[in-house]
Amino acid sequence: MSHISQQELNTLDLSTVDPNMIKEIISSLHPADAAEKLSSLDEDQLAEFFQDLDLEVGKEIFEFLPPEKQKAILPKLNRSYLSELISVMSPDDRADLVEELDEEFREEILSTLVHKERENIQDLIKYEENTAGAFMTTDYAFLWPELTIREAWEHLRQQAPIKETIYYVYVVDRQQRLIGILSLRDIIMADPDQKVGDVMDRNVIAVKVDDDIEHVAMEMNKYDFLAMPVVDPENRLVGMITFDDIFDVMTEEATEDMYHLANLDIEEQISTPVIKSVKLRVPWLLLNLATAILASYVVSLFSETISKFVALAALMPIVAGMGGNAGTQTLTVTVRSLTLGELKRLGSWYALFKEARVGFLNGLVTGTVMGVVAFLWFKNPWLGIIICVAMLANMFLAGIFGALIPIILNSMRLDPALGSSIFVTTATDVGGFFTFLGLATVLMNYLLGT
Repeated sequence: MSHISQQELNTLDLSTVDPNMIKEIISSLHPADAAEKLSSLDEDQLAEFFQDLDLEVGKEIFEFLPPEKQKAILPKLNRSYLSELISVMSPDDRADLVEELDEEFREEILSTLVHKERENIQDLIKYEENTAGAFMTTDYAFLWPELTIREAWEHLRQQAPIKETIYYVYVVDRQQRLIGILSLRDIIMADPDQKVGDVMDRNVIAVKVDDDIEHVAMEMNKYDFLAMPVVDPENRLVGMITFDDIFDVMTEEATEDMYHLANLDIEEQISTPVIKSVKLRVPWLLLNLATAILASYVVSLFSETISKFVALAALMPIVAGMGGNAGTQTLTVTVRSLTLGELKRLGSWYALFKEARVGFLNGLVTGTVMGVVAFLWFKNPWLGIIICVAMLANMFLAGIFGALIPIILNSMRLDPALGSSIFVTTATDVGGFFTFLGLATVLMNYLLGT
């Protein structure tokens, strides 16, 4: 629509627009932008809008809608349109959608599909969550090795309209075993009379159907692939995973780690109702409260020491705070290394010893600086020595626990970020207070100059 500026389009709320104008506005947008705009409509409006669209255009927009919006409008669509819409969706997208539905509605939808499509969905949803099979699509392009390049072109012309991508073409034998791979460039550059088997690359890198999706992401990132073939235990080609799906996985994993490091539930969003947000956060806050009580109890053990030398109360938060920050740094690096698989190559002991050394040296530097500050501030050299040693010990401890806790959680097949920050903070708080106040108690006569 030429009379609407881009800026006006960006701020336009479709729920306030005449329904007859929505289709004209949407036609000027990329499907992703159209889906974003349409999300402001309620389910009834959205379902009505989709049923007025060309099926192929509707499919492209529908696949960009948020999953919760997709699920919400499915019951509002008439059955014939719904059946056609799911039929033209890519196999992995429609399998993901159907899998999220309740069993009764899922069976109702499956019953409207032709046998081949129904069987394809059932095959894809049987794979365990977070495996390659659960994310793959069966819309891959393939060729046989005995074809000439000229014949291969004709086969690809027939396959291209219904395949997700033809940038990579997989070569299989008659038993569907993966034996080679061609890129579109290979096919363009080859002599038309050459055999596919003579041009293909036989060194095919593939993943197993039950491989963890994080492993697949690391492999695709390592080899810089746009797509990765997926094979069964007999090396038969069963699907491929494209980079857009892996990007979604990487984004979701990064978000999950960020939430877990902050002790938040992955389900929570800014739009989550207040009561639900409270329910999701309170358990972690109560656990944090329990660890804070533990740290306070350690401080209470030295109440007499603090009463004799009040300056200790002013410096305690520095020791604990620096240890907590150092622990968080170590924790972040370790969780990232675990997520990217770097520790499989370097080993857990390497990470533990490396972070312990980093903690010790950081503690030496910051402890020395704080020792000088404490001496100049309170004119007491023993106070400077005590806080220097306490910070060195606590940051050494932060390095050990910041690496050790996520490694232990990972070895137990738990998310290494889950709750790690609480445990590391507890270790540095308790360790920092105990070391600082314990040293002050032992050296109290020197502190008081008696």
